[in-house]
Amino acid sequence: MEDSVNSSSNPSATASATTPEPLLSTAQIQRFIPFDELSAHAVSELLPHFRAYSLADKKILFKRGEEDEECHFLLSGTVDLADDQFRITQINGEDDENFLALDASHPIHRHAAITQSACKLFAIKRQHLELITTWSELRQAYGQEEENEHDWLESLLTSELFNRIPPGNIQKLLTRFTEREVSLGENIIAEGEEGRECYVIKHGKAVVSRKINNKQETLAALGSGDLFGEDALVSHLPRNASITMSSNGVLMVLTKEDFDTLLKEPVIEYVSDNELNALIEEGDTGTVLLDVRLPQEVAASPIHRATAIPLAQLRNRLTELSKAFVYVVTGEGRAEAAAYILTEAGYQARVLKHRE
Repeated sequence: MEDSVNSSSNPSATASATTPEPLLSTAQIQRFIPFDELSAHAVSELLPHFRAYSLADKKILFKRGEEDEECHFLLSGTVDLADDQFRITQINGEDDENFLALDASHPIHRHAAITQSACKLFAIKRQHLELITTWSELRQAYGQEEENEHDWLESLLTSELFNRIPPGNIQKLLTRFTEREVSLGENIIAEGEEGRECYVIKHGKAVVSRKINNKQETLAALGSGDLFGEDALVSHLPRNASITMSSNGVLMVLTKEDFDTLLKEPVIEYVSDNELNALIEEGDTGTVLLDVRLPQEVAASPIHRATAIPLAQLRNRLTELSKAFVYVVTGEGRAEAAAYILTEAGYQARVLKHRE
């Protein structure tokens, strides 16, 4: 039996003209972009966020110039879209070209929409649609096809990071996680806030974004088994990105205290200035000094022979580094966060500890 959802009891501004539609199936939703890129299971989990409804003939769906928090999809029937020159584009629910939301490119409608027959439609909040679209496009951009969600614990335990943690710590760690249910659109981490917890996605999807030049830009898509929020715990600096759920889900939450004791301390290694010189002169493996300070700081006080990559760019520039080298990281409090990121990704990393 197909998954289905009851219509919402909170219709849009055209409430007086709508009739609730009792059921909406995953197959109907998957006709449209971006839901065609999601599995039936993933779409079924989004069903509570859709509003299914019907409109009679000659009813206004939305008006030109009207702000609309929802995006509307035409399942069946015919709708006329009229622009500011009264030019008509007719959309039929059965047409192959009907695979997008109606007039959804901007939150303020550029067209008026009027039904030309009895129509069945569904709607979803624009904010939620943007999150789902962004997550799907990022996974495709990085060549990550959507998979059936795997076991979060298996993903965590088979990561490079956990290969470096004593078995006793892993056992303790698993007892310290607490479960938290989260919803589509929920902001889990806000850029700039203090970090007190880190998270593993047990079930669900999320997007990572950061404010760049006063504009919020999306950087990555997270899925089951992904760990996030740890950078601020290691560096003691404010959160460097925001994390927003792009589906309902469940997070496993670890406090800063447990993270420091069971994850950070066993993973991060330190070297002194003298030990660094010995590594460079006598080590079998090449040693690279990595400076993760801001460009302005590096320019004001350059470090001889250091490779400079700001901490905020490190994750995206890991491919510039080689796992054949040992990276000794400098950059004050940020050095620990950088060493953790490197270790998590399977690189050999140490933190340079200067004499006090």
